[in-house]
Amino acid sequence: MGSTMNADDAARRTALRMLRPQRIGTASICASALVLGGGATLVIAVLGVVDPDHPLVRGFSDVVTGSSALGSAAPASAAVAAVVAGAALITWAVVPGSRGPVALRTDDPSIVLGLTRRGAARLLTEEVLGVDGVSDARVRVGRRRVRIRVSTHLRGDGGPLRERVEASVRGRCEGLGVLTPPRVSTRVREVGST
Repeated sequence: MGSTMNADDAARRTALRMLRPQRIGTASICASALVLGGGATLVIAVLGVVDPDHPLVRGFSDVVTGSSALGSAAPASAAVAAVVAGAALITWAVVPGSRGPVALRTDDPSIVLGLTRRGAARLLTEEVLGVDGVSDARVRVGRRRVRIRVSTHLRGDGGPLRERVEASVRGRCEGLGVLTPPRVSTRVREVGST
């Protein structure tokens, strides 16, 4: 049991690393360049307000006025825009992606398989529609949770139907070999009559 758990943990770590969106490096470089460039421009703009005769301000002013006829507010506006864009990119790079594929278990830890969340939602929707009493279903697959909304024409069958749907979805996830079994939550809505 212990070696199986270690193999599952190793497979889970590998799958999560491989299936995670690879955007951190590029976004970090781009964001750092924007923040540094924007910060330098902002410092020069503020310095221009405080000490207009500073050599950095004169050199920057010569570059700006020599290349275009921009107003005096243009460098400060460009600096603020660059800092905001850089901060947004850094935030985007650091916050983990919520829409990576669903990792699936394999017998070989060097093989990584994934299923798109949309594909998983389709498979689970078909599974839910196969449960007796379900007339319509909507399934949303998140990182750690599957949310299901079920419509039924049966009256007073909400609790048992919810349990059957959740058991069916858990069974399908296990059959697919989902590496990290999700929490399943179901809402049942009664429509019409039988």
